[in-house]
Amino acid sequence: MDGGMPASPAPAWSTALGDAIRGGDADGAMRAGLAAVEAKVAPVEIARPAALAYGESVDTAKREPLRGLLALSAAVRLSRTLGTRLKALPVLRALTLAAGDAKVRPSERRRPRRVSGEISHLTRSFEYAVRTGAFEDAVSIFSGLLVEGKERVMAGDILFRVAAEDGVGGGHKLVYAVKAWQLASALGWRGGDVVMGPVVARVATGIQDDSAYRTIMGAWGREKVDVAAVGGNAGPAEGPDREAIVAALRASTPEESAKAVVLALKRGVAPDALASLVVREGAFRVASAAKYDPGAIGSLVFSDAARWVLRFSKTESRVLPVLQSCLLLRAQPAARGALRERPQANVEAALRDLAACVEASKDLDAAELAQSILAKGAPAVPVVETLVRELCKDGPGGNLGPNLVLADAAVEAATAYAPPVREALVALARGLAQSPRDRSGWPAVEAALGPAITSS
Repeated sequence: MDGGMPASPAPAWSTALGDAIRGGDADGAMRAGLAAVEAKVAPVEIARPAALAYGESVDTAKREPLRGLLALSAAVRLSRTLGTRLKALPVLRALTLAAGDAKVRPSERRRPRRVSGEISHLTRSFEYAVRTGAFEDAVSIFSGLLVEGKERVMAGDILFRVAAEDGVGGGHKLVYAVKAWQLASALGWRGGDVVMGPVVARVATGIQDDSAYRTIMGAWGREKVDVAAVGGNAGPAEGPDREAIVAALRASTPEESAKAVVLALKRGVAPDALASLVVREGAFRVASAAKYDPGAIGSLVFSDAARWVLRFSKTESRVLPVLQSCLLLRAQPAARGALRERPQANVEAALRDLAACVEASKDLDAAELAQSILAKGAPAVPVVETLVRELCKDGPGGNLGPNLVLADAAVEAATAYAPPVREALVALARGLAQSPRDRSGWPAVEAALGPAITSS
């Protein structure tokens, strides 16, 4: 047959969802999402039209946070861990954030523009465009690099390396780059250039704060460390090395911190062991905070992103984001003391108590309950489902956006690595309990889904 079968028309809910995202209609986005859930559409397929509509219409010129992109990425990833009855919930809540971000006029919406050429020339041109702030060129060149798998990985390596060099905004460029990449990958790279476009534009604003990067490179040079050799380290972060790294994360100056961490790597500590320890220390700080601490949460999220880059990349520079995470965490308040264990009759009762403590804003109780449940060997998934359900009660007027990203990092740390960093779930419990409440939209979601989200 000539030309093949014609493409099937998009379902009504998909068209309505895309229109709502582009038009800034949060209620319309939620209605379309609920219609998709009723039609038993998989969460990732609900996220697809939302992500594509967001990518072509979000206003990047205003330099406002890309809350919708971060939320969609986190939500899709969280859905992988949840049981069938909860899978769609994070994606539904993320739709309101995607609709809420500022959008350009219809005439200004981005259209895919791809630059083709020889791979080494494209990669050099892309890096130059990112470093000089030529964001339109960077987006077009990056689109050309996404065509094939090998070129795509090379593009990712460059994007993550340059993003990590810039510590502006607590390292938000690297977090944006990783979350957009994870979302595009979850969508199978169909329309990947559209999904990635806003983030490439955000990263390609020139290097604004390279102080941490220069501190790290200075320590590398003074200690004469072979970056390539460090990548092959296999030693654990235990005993004196562990003590030295923890001390480095609390050092009085960035220079002291960088030197101590570089020396630990020089002694043979594996980069992944260092990354795990940094994530654990970051989780301790969030879990012990007396109030909601965006800086500490941002450091934990950055540390998770840096560890992901370490696994993704094969380049010599893949360890640099982990070192950046050490300096970022060093700038945050140290952990305030150990949490006590609370005796519980059984896990089911403890989980109900945990949900009640989060709802009642009893943050210390919530953290200690979460820790006690996990310390007794309970599986992580029931704790994750309890906390994600509590998280998704919130609307965009609370901390829904940052808490979705925190939850993504916490679940990743607690379930995707060995050994697991379960303390991250304790941090999530406390952060949720410390958050302001916005229950707008929750009654409609609960009424529409009924038992599917009230039982686990």
